Amino acid sequence: MHLIWPLVTLFLLQDSLVTAVIPLEPKGGGLCGKAFPDLRAEGLTVDEKWNLIPGDATWEFEGIQESEYGSTLGFSPNTSKESNTTAPYHFDIKSYGTDIALVSTEGSPFDQFRVTATIGYPWSTIGRIFFRRFRGDKGGWCTGTLVGKNLLLTASHCFPWNYGARRWMRFVPGFGHGKTQAEPFGSSYVSQCRGVKNTLNVTGLDYVICKLCEPLGERAGWMGTAWWKDTQAYVKGPWLSSGYPTEPFKGMTQMLVTNLTLDGVDPHGEIGVELESKVFASAGWSGGPMWEYIDGRPTIVGICSGGERSCSEQPGGCFMANLSDPYHDVSAGGKLMTELVRYGQKHWS
Repeated sequence: MHLIWPLVTLFLLQDSLVTAVIPLEPKGGGLCGKAFPDLRAEGLTVDEKWNLIPGDATWEFEGIQESEYGSTLGFSPNTSKESNTTAPYHFDIKSYGTDIALVSTEGSPFDQFRVTATIGYPWSTIGRIFFRRFRGDKGGWCTGTLVGKNLLLTASHCFPWNYGARRWMRFVPGFGHGKTQAEPFGSSYVSQCRGVKNTLNVTGLDYVICKLCEPLGERAGWMGTAWWKDTQAYVKGPWLSSGYPTEPFKGMTQMLVTNLTLDGVDPHGEIGVELESKVFASAGWSGGPMWEYIDGRPTIVGICSGGERSCSEQPGGCFMANLSDPYHDVSAGGKLMTELVRYGQKHWS
């Protein structure tokens, strides 16, 4: 595992940009009953072999330990008449017409597109997470995706784990449609998140399920999730990845990478996997979904965690490693990701 990328995502932001898009004090009430909710965390813990400790492993895992595959379903509201999307069995750029525009990105190994019509499903499910860690903090952002009517899936390192009562997170699905800082479906503050605590590392368990104060998914829809025990199922790809990176539009535009192929799949115990690809993401993409149409439905298989060098997986790490050792990007997936969503659907929806 490598420590650099999440640090870049959370902290390497321009003050002027962050000040412009994040209010110093959250406004509005909502279902949480306050100006903004007390942001609670339920941190799960793992042992040195990436397995949940016994006290945490009992929830929602009964009877499925030997499963080969698991999933949750998505939901399309079909409310937008402005989007010219269809429902392809697999992603086809031709099905989206002017909703997506090709962007020339120097050095990227994959095609990158700017999503111009984020009110259309499934782009409406993906959005920007604004956060603040402490009073006076100018904050930052990550990417997240709706996976239930009031459920949000993002990276664990995007959650402000080690901060106090003044921390908050706010999610805007479809952020940036048509104009700067547009909120086509409104927004919601997060009341609580659950997952393995991760503040710095790139891992195969870097995700949390979060409960929103408002049921934004009723209008924006949500994606499904899936995992496989057989790691070759991930390699078959290619996949897509979506996010709000700093480059090339300073986080103001939803970006899409297509034809994303995996160079490796690194299991983290029985419950997580690192999905490794060539580098494509910049800061702000953290928490974004790796996804595709599976059985005709947009389905998440991983969450953008960050970048690491190959030597980080070797005994002794990258100490004295060859400087030419390449970086690769990691999306976190596996059984725990889908089980966290199932937990949220059962207990929070």
